Amino acid sequence: MMAPRSQKAAALKVSPIEVLAAIESLYADQVRPQGRILLKRLGERAAAARVGQVALGSIPGLAVGSEVVPRLDTAHIRKVCERCPRIQVVAEAGTEYSALLVGRTPSFIDPCSNDDPFPERLWSEMAVFFGSYQNRGVRLPGGRYACARALAAAHLPFLAG
Repeated sequence: MMAPRSQKAAALKVSPIEVLAAIESLYADQVRPQGRILLKRLGERAAAARVGQVALGSIPGLAVGSEVVPRLDTAHIRKVCERCPRIQVVAEAGTEYSALLVGRTPSFIDPCSNDDPFPERLWSEMAVFFGSYQNRGVRLPGGRYACARALAAAHLPFLAG
């Protein structure tokens, strides 16, 4: 049963500095800072700060418990983006938006592209890892972003560099 509205924890409101830092980190990862992705990045950064760790998740399991990530005020995040002169808010499909850095040339990876810039060695080492007996039970989060973050947090040798 869900707690009544009055008993729920208040949504965390982040500062413009925190939003800019999260967007910068998405640029560094070559991930387009769409609203839902920005929300996830802000959540993981807030959770890491709260727990005092740099990366969340590790093998076995690889998944980050959602109970660690604080609830964020999504309307507040969008308002922060819209009011910040260093951020350009671009409308996307439906209610989605991207928060782009003003004066910064975007170079994001297209997750829907069929181009594969990775060497065959990466794929063969990954197949060996997931096919090995001790890693057959590894459970990854369902979304692309969460799965990628969990794998990155595991510091797997074939993903280094």
